[in-house]
Amino acid sequence: MDGAGYTSDQERTTVDYGYGECRPAQPLPARYGHGVVTPHASFLALRYAEGDALRNLANLRRDFDAYGPGGFYDAVDVTAGQVSKRYLALDQGMVMAALGNALAHDVLRRPFSGGAMKERVAPMMRMEEFSVPRGHN
Repeated sequence: MDGAGYTSDQERTTVDYGYGECRPAQPLPARYGHGVVTPHASFLALRYAEGDALRNLANLRRDFDAYGPGGFYDAVDVTAGQVSKRYLALDQGMVMAALGNALAHDVLRRPFSGGAMKERVAPMMRMEEFSVPRGHN
């Protein structure tokens, strides 16, 4: 963990949500510099906003050199137009999992959302605080 928070852009704009009682949160920055998007996030959004996700992927492919022989590259700085032309196993795994779920009716999601797995994971998930309310599209 970066003791000063984490940086979210090329200019290393710091965001610090604090750390319990150890370190108080700092005010959020008034603005960010060059932000970065990663195509795999759109694949993860397929089950929630299919049309928007597909449109976003088509736009990334059309507007940037973000697609190569192995699929979408890792990330795009949409302000500067800079593309990180690397394939990360992490990204590709999330793309494949999202596609598997979309095309095969949650084939990868089902084993982790019920039974003993749900019983073990549910208490941890209840501790999480999400910024988007449940059921929000």
